Amino acid sequence: MLTRRRFMIGTVGVTAAGVAAAQLRTATALASPAQGSPDFGLRTFIEGRLVDQVEVVEWERRRLSVAAARLRRDHGGVVIGELDSLLAHAEISVDDLSTARVALAQVRLMIGEDGLRELLAADLLASEAAARAGIAASGGHWQYAITEIASSRGTAQGFLEWFDSARVNNERAVWTDACPDHYIIATLPDGRQEVVEVTGGAMLASQFFVDYADTAGVMVPSDPAFPLTVCGVASLSDGSVIGGVRHQFRDEPGGGFRGQFKVAFPAALPGLYIAEHRWHLACEFGNWISAYLR
Repeated sequence: MLTRRRFMIGTVGVTAAGVAAAQLRTATALASPAQGSPDFGLRTFIEGRLVDQVEVVEWERRRLSVAAARLRRDHGGVVIGELDSLLAHAEISVDDLSTARVALAQVRLMIGEDGLRELLAADLLASEAAARAGIAASGGHWQYAITEIASSRGTAQGFLEWFDSARVNNERAVWTDACPDHYIIATLPDGRQEVVEVTGGAMLASQFFVDYADTAGVMVPSDPAFPLTVCGVASLSDGSVIGGVRHQFRDEPGGGFRGQFKVAFPAALPGLYIAEHRWHLACEFGNWISAYLR
């Protein structure tokens, strides 16, 4: 049933995302490879391979287009954007991310968190069913998306304190703006984080809750080479465990620090899902580290 509230949410979403799309087109026209990608001396490793930071920026640019289409309920655009994001890695140039990030942030603010939940309600319902099926098919086994980022500046303890402060103080813009696939990341009164995002190579947004106090239940193995750790268990709203995170850090001998970011997914998920989430980790943590270093 089309209620007035749903109509208003839809109208705001279409209008705001239309503005975002226009700004994204303007950003493309004005683009240069240096825009939106300041050099903070970061080196990103995916499957042990050092990747060019331009590749990470290009991945984020593709996901910005998909997010804009999703927020204006352009389902055809979402599908085309997903295919573009997954298959056209080498063919898409770097855009002006600064303008695009601001545009997307404005859209999320205009729609609001309640509006985003309603806008994505069908996604969240379907993805929850898929998550339950994936857990059932995995028989208690897990696979891991792992990405590492080394920074020539800062310290492991300094970043971890900054990261934890943003979580405890519920600095929502810090969390949400780090990746186009983030729709809501909010710290709840009980300390858990509500996360609404598109993970990995998923076609749908999902909702889950990360409990950073539940360290005993984390299924992600620890690496003794990284002494500082933040970890937690990810669950559905009813407490059903669907994964976990373990992010570890160390200072580097020549200065700076290195982070190892690991997320557990049900073992039954396709390999492409895990491969794409490595880029998701590269994007979000690269942006968080850059924000810490500013």
